[in-house]
Amino acid sequence: MHILVRLMLTGTVAALAACATPPAPTPPPPAPSQAAVDALAQVRDRYQAGAYGDVIRTVATSDALATAPVDMRVESLKLQAFSYCVTGYRALCEDDFKRILELEPTFTLGPAEIGHPLWGPVFQRAKAATGG
Repeated sequence: MHILVRLMLTGTVAALAACATPPAPTPPPPAPSQAAVDALAQVRDRYQAGAYGDVIRTVATSDALATAPVDMRVESLKLQAFSYCVTGYRALCEDDFKRILELEPTFTLGPAEIGHPLWGPVFQRAKAATGG
C-alpha cells in the first residue's frame, strides 16, 4: 500500500511539474519571398499611379502575395479593396475587407481611411458583418 501511495504521489508531482514548464516560444513568421516583396512594391506603385485595374489584377493573380506573410496579404488586399471601391465595385471591396478581417480580426483603417466617403462605410459594413 505504501508503495502504491508513493507511485501516485510521484506521478502527481511529475504531472504538476509538466504543467509548470512554459510553452515553447512561437517561432517568428517566415520572411517574405523576394517575389512577394516585388509584387507588393508593384501594387503600391500602381495604386499611387491610379492604375486601379492593375492593382486588382495583380493582387488577384499573384501566387507570391497569396502565400506572403499576413501583414503583406492584408496590405495588398487593402489596396485591392480601395481599388474596387474607387472603380465602383463596392461588393468586391466589401469582400476584400471581410477577407482582411478573417486574416486579422483586429484590423482597422487609419483615421483618414475610415473617414473616406467611398471605402469608410464599406469597411464598417464588412466589420459589422464579421461580428466586429
